[in-house]
Amino acid sequence: MVCEFITGGGLCAAPLPDSLAQEGALMRDALLSDLAQLSYEISTTIDARLAPPQNALCTVVSADDDVWQVWRTQINAADAVWLIAPETDGVLHYLTQIASLQGKLVLGCGLDAIEVTTNKMATFLALTQAKIKTIETLTFEQWQQSAQLNTSTQWLTKPIDGVGCDATLCFDNAENLMHWIVSNKKQRTHIIQPYHAGQPASISCVMHKGKAQVLSCNTQMIDINHHTLSFKGVVVNGMRAHWHAFEQLANQVAATFPDLAGYVGIDVIVDINEDLGRDEIIVVEINPRLTTSYAGLCEATGVNPAELIINTLINPDFKWPTIQQNMVSLYV
Repeated sequence: MVCEFITGGGLCAAPLPDSLAQEGALMRDALLSDLAQLSYEISTTIDARLAPPQNALCTVVSADDDVWQVWRTQINAADAVWLIAPETDGVLHYLTQIASLQGKLVLGCGLDAIEVTTNKMATFLALTQAKIKTIETLTFEQWQQSAQLNTSTQWLTKPIDGVGCDATLCFDNAENLMHWIVSNKKQRTHIIQPYHAGQPASISCVMHKGKAQVLSCNTQMIDINHHTLSFKGVVVNGMRAHWHAFEQLANQVAATFPDLAGYVGIDVIVDINEDLGRDEIIVVEINPRLTTSYAGLCEATGVNPAELIINTLINPDFKWPTIQQNMVSLYV
């Protein structure tokens, strides 16, 4: 069973933004196509406002349905479950818990890893303890006491359990950020980070038992308009020149969070550091689920990525094949 939260009915009783539906469908359709080539019988759910996808048996979810009960029933009937859901509000954790309690094979991360990586402050602390370079992350209270408060630093604020660029804002100075946080009563729900210039990038990888295999090294296209960050797309393998360094970092992350499993996306910033004589790679966040880059992986790698992921998780004798590093552009 494939459960994609946005297109699968997660917003069945709420407005369905076109951008979210498009991005969700992009990942879902790529995964369903890859799984269909492996001769599995695949089920999924679909929001009644959307056209049903190919390559799966679909259950329609309308505004009157209890989507969580629909998903429980679908999961109960399946042997294995592949979840594509946001970490926000604990949604991914809850779906994973439902599948785990039913004894299903979850083709994704474990509950411990999801719980930590959902929380940006907990992720920051774990990465810092592991001596992995990451962006300083502060609570509102810590930020108020920061020595940097009176500098010309640009600041980002985002929900502590947000996904990607969702609800991420950039402010040119501390005064404007302070006003926004207080007036919108976000002191306890948001974290604050100094804005870090550099090339936004990501690592698509497969993790299992503290080890990582890199699928692609990607360039991210991110705009800042009227203080708001927005994700415009990705060039899969646009950062392939950094493959070795990204591979080392992915394995450090896997060792730090051994419950990460299956597909994992790591958002990073690549910063040209002339003093070091090499580029510096800084972790922004860890995504314990499929990301948009997945949609380009079949073409980028020359192999079926779903097959690689499944074999990594269930076949102890599986040997990772040689994969291609083709560039593929995806726009959302």
